[in-house]
Amino acid sequence: MSLDNNKGKASHATRQILEKYLTLRSFRKGQLLWSEGDTDGLLVFLKSGRVKIYRLLPMGKAITLYIFGKGSVFGFMPFFDDAPYPAYAQALDDCEADVISRSGLRQAVHQDPEVAIVLMKQLAQRLRDAFDTIERLQSKGANPKVAAALMALMDDSPNIAGRPLFITLPVASHEFAQSLGLTPETLSRSITHLVEKNILKRLQRNRFQILDLEALEKVAESALR
Repeated sequence: MSLDNNKGKASHATRQILEKYLTLRSFRKGQLLWSEGDTDGLLVFLKSGRVKIYRLLPMGKAITLYIFGKGSVFGFMPFFDDAPYPAYAQALDDCEADVISRSGLRQAVHQDPEVAIVLMKQLAQRLRDAFDTIERLQSKGANPKVAAALMALMDDSPNIAGRPLFITLPVASHEFAQSLGLTPETLSRSITHLVEKNILKRLQRNRFQILDLEALEKVAESALR
């Protein structure tokens, strides 16, 4: 599973170009934005809330692929290959978003080819994120995987000295473990290890305070060596 942290210049440029084509939409918690196999869909600029992208395995188990938060842009992949959506998109919270339909996006690209360029940049960043995720999943040991995944849950606001840093798991702990290729018990042991090393402090279920960011970074970096 990846948490989208690509909320910088590319997203801003995409939004600026598509501004006149966007429509405001609201989605209730638990509502599907689209289903796997849908041939139409939306390009989404998420203004508030979180959206989970997941697939259902043949036995019915759900695998979370992405968690998108405020500032993320997503839903454009089928535009490039003319294929159905390969996964479900579900609101984890009540969400507000600016959206554009697939047909509207085609019209926008026809009128302004620059739209396609900025969308390709978004897609390239998503591929880079996927490579990082693959490297993390292939790392030796559970602790580096867990530390790297927790680092990805940090927001992208500046790190101000003395300001407390918090992490909240975006999905249930068993689903978070599954996305890392771990059992819930292994995830629990790894988090307990980080707590015992005074790297994390457990505040409540699925919520933690980072006590030693440098130490957490060192453990996480070992996942990519």
